[in-house]
Amino acid sequence: MKKFSFKSILLSCLLGITIFPGITLSGQLANKMDIYAGHFSMEGNNQSPSRNINNNIYIKLFENQWIAMLYIPYPYATTVNSSAITRVFEEAKRQTSGSSYLRGTFGQLDKPATVHIERFGYLEDRLVFECGSLSPCTIRFSDNYLELIKPGVINEHIIKYNHVIDQ
Repeated sequence: MKKFSFKSILLSCLLGITIFPGITLSGQLANKMDIYAGHFSMEGNNQSPSRNINNNIYIKLFENQWIAMLYIPYPYATTVNSSAITRVFEEAKRQTSGSSYLRGTFGQLDKPATVHIERFGYLEDRLVFECGSLSPCTIRFSDNYLELIKPGVINEHIIKYNHVIDQ
């Protein structure tokens, strides 16, 4: 009987250790900024980075551990306002219940855009999700922005996304 109670206590402790960090991280992030409000805009949207990749890129986090990346073609993207971008994310999420790539106007845009929707998880102080590369991408939060860390061949690429709250 002692072995059974010891094992159950040990199992409970291990379970708590694995679940508690994700709950704590989401609570800490919520204290700094509401990461689920609005969306995040890549630093360099409407500038030379967007011209080079031919897209403005935006990120939205949903409370049920979904992340979406929106690619709006440049230069059309310079004419789209931030509230329309948030509505595009919400409409795209309504159209799918799983991980997917969607293309369309989503009732908000004049030209088609692409949305990539994926699940994310927690790893220490970061969010982790599949972003189309060989290794998963991670997100690190700071004051009023996030950093998307994409794995690279020689080193990782860190891209800053500013938090945009719709007015």
